[in-house]
Amino acid sequence: ITCPGVQLKDKQELYLSVFVLGQYNKTECVPAVFPLFFQEKLVFEKTFANIVDPGDLVKLLEFDTAVLELIQLIPPVGKVLATYEENTRDFLFPDPMLTHGRRGLEREILMKRSPYFTGIAPKLRFSTTSLISDSLLSLGRSHIQ
Repeated sequence: ITCPGVQLKDKQELYLSVFVLGQYNKTECVPAVFPLFFQEKLVFEKTFANIVDPGDLVKLLEFDTAVLELIQLIPPVGKVLATYEENTRDFLFPDPMLTHGRRGLEREILMKRSPYFTGIAPKLRFSTTSLISDSLLSLGRSHIQ
């Protein structure tokens, strides 16, 4: 996460919280100095029962929301400094015209600042990889995972 020229008033560590496919995960904490480097892979796995048509999966993903939050560990519960929200379909499968970086894997987005964050909006650079596979249930019905 980059944010040129911004220095945080509070020095407590930060982490990135990610909510995708109804699941929550977060990065390890890093020092409160930009640029922030999160060299981690967060894995989210979801089984969609009774889905056989990929078009139905796309519709489900369009109604789900992916939420990313940059959080600083300021007691008692931490402060959200910036957020990013997008429907899960576009988050996982962005329009090819909007991708940046090597081989189209790396993306850049601007996060929305909270009232606690002064300065320009933080820019998050990340990549996603998605795997969709068919599997059979023991009952003989197929679904997409």
